[in-house]
Amino acid sequence: MQRHAPVKPLWFCAACAHGWPCRQARAELLAEYGTGRLLGLDMADLLTEATADLTRLGAAPDPHHMHVRFLGWVRKPTR
Repeated sequence: MQRHAPVKPLWFCAACAHGWPCRQARAELLAEYGTGRLLGLDMADLLTEATADLTRLGAAPDPHHMHVRFLGWVRKPTR
């Protein structure tokens, strides 16, 4: 079974070929991290890396789309 991991530097999913993080990758990340702050921090780092990679490839991504894709689904921690 193929893992839903990013194929860099194009940032698509190795398993389903959708933009990473795909729906299944998001579910796996939430299961692994829970709703803590670490998930948000790691996804912010990956957003930066993906934006740099895609820009270097000449496909400068839309900032709003990238924010929604990488951070818009991350749940806020509950207190």
